[in-house]
Amino acid sequence: MKKAICLFIVGEKYWKMYDKNKVQFENYAKKCGADLKIIDKPLDEKFKRPLLSQKLLIPAATQQYDIVLFLDLDIIISDKAPSIFEYLPINKYFGAILDPRGTIEFNKTWGHIPRILDETNEVYFTDRYFENHPLLQGSINGGVFIFRPKKIADFFENYYFSSHNQGELNSFEETPFAYFSQINNWFEALPIEFNTQILYKIKGTEKGVEIDKREKKLPKFFLKYYYKKTGFCFYPTKQYKNYIKQIISENYFIHFSGNYPIISN
Repeated sequence: MKKAICLFIVGEKYWKMYDKNKVQFENYAKKCGADLKIIDKPLDEKFKRPLLSQKLLIPAATQQYDIVLFLDLDIIISDKAPSIFEYLPINKYFGAILDPRGTIEFNKTWGHIPRILDETNEVYFTDRYFENHPLLQGSINGGVFIFRPKKIADFFENYYFSSHNQGELNSFEETPFAYFSQINNWFEALPIEFNTQILYKIKGTEKGVEIDKREKKLPKFFLKYYYKKTGFCFYPTKQYKNYIKQIISENYFIHFSGNYPIISN
């Protein structure tokens, strides 16, 4: 079986992110017996849809492989991470982590946005102009997904070039991937350890909230300068770094979504 780990690197900012952590991607590819496949230009140069939505074209661009793992660049891979390729059953064609909707971490994280907090799985899809369906399981995070390109490439390429529009709540690639893989019974929900988001650990746990409060006590002028200079939303205090290392030790893929500073193994 021919395997690949695919990275989408378009722009100087993302090449810098990759260069800082390229060794972990190379090592994990070797561990899994997979090629490291880098896509370094837009897959649709006419931009029928935004760049993030062009993830829908990645299956079509990787059809030389039997199975492919896609990873965002703001992910740290734990040394103990097993091969994710073992987690997609042969009769499933797309796997990702379901959003932890309804959990304490989710509710605390999004409590300040009632629309998200009140959103059911059904409403999530119908608000983006997808019809309700009994096989729907929920929304996903698009930072980690695994797929069998030959099984799904044509379908998602056709969707990408279709006239469907998600409206104001556009979730780019995430909603189409989740919706069509689920209603076609292609979907496999992966263990949360393969996409543990720091956002939920900081905003949705007691320990994270305490670390957040301490960070906010730093001088405002310093935080403003740091945020602007780095693009991060949080200063990596000692407490933050220690918490991240704990999270890495307990999980497989740690996703620094939300512009949290990346702490390596």
